[in-house]
Amino acid sequence: MRKRLGIGCLIFFGIVAIVFGYRILSVYEFRSGECLASPIPVTAAPTYPKRLVVMSYNIQGHAALLRDEHIPKIAETINRFRPDIVGINEAHKNTWQSRFRDHVDQLRRATNMNAAFGESYEQMGGQFGNAVLTRGRIITSDVYRLPGTGEPRTLLETRISINGGTVEFYVTHLAAWEKLNRTARSRQLECLSRHLGTSPYPYVLTGDLNAPPDSPEVVAFRRSEAIQMAGPVAPTHRVMELGLDYVFADRGWRVQSSRTLDDGPSDHRPVLVELVHGE
Repeated sequence: MRKRLGIGCLIFFGIVAIVFGYRILSVYEFRSGECLASPIPVTAAPTYPKRLVVMSYNIQGHAALLRDEHIPKIAETINRFRPDIVGINEAHKNTWQSRFRDHVDQLRRATNMNAAFGESYEQMGGQFGNAVLTRGRIITSDVYRLPGTGEPRTLLETRISINGGTVEFYVTHLAAWEKLNRTARSRQLECLSRHLGTSPYPYVLTGDLNAPPDSPEVVAFRRSEAIQMAGPVAPTHRVMELGLDYVFADRGWRVQSSRTLDDGPSDHRPVLVELVHGE
């Protein structure tokens, strides 16, 4: 019995070592990149929609490997609350974790929304990254690499015409491992500030920052006079019970409401925010 247990443990830890080794060798980068935000500030155009409902949602895409209903249930959650724009993290396109399915296309069809995808890295012919779903029209879509070593991180920037206005909508997912990657996250947040500062339109930023609101790097980011934090209002990660998922907006918006929703199959709770302007 003990021998079988020992063999079982060796097999388990062997599989874990292979998975982590493969991930480090095939995904991780060990040379930090540079922030490519334009240094030229832009005067924002007053193109605010009167009302905008925004959702920030880390969908835990790899869970679709074991749960066939995972992505359909994510779509059900989005449809239940009917946001105008959704910022998606951990979307897979044709990776083995998604059973070689395209999460973005699945969600686009299930919600009847327009979609844009921003690749953070490629793996075995598939892609992993951030996405946007919207009831509006996507005018442009660009992806910018963020500085930092380890798993590559990016910023997805989309320009969207919606509800009678035009907004710049950003989605990001920052470095994980809490205190171990605090320096990398600080650099990434500084880069985000530079991108937001050059937006020619009213803007909204959503994403999983992998750090709670009271962490030093997020506190420093929130000191900017140009942005306001609209959520979370409660912990978003179901296991750690920390607020990791955010909605930020420029100060031309007024936050009408902000909720952390205890809904959906992901290990992250979605954040739902209603923004208004001129009321």
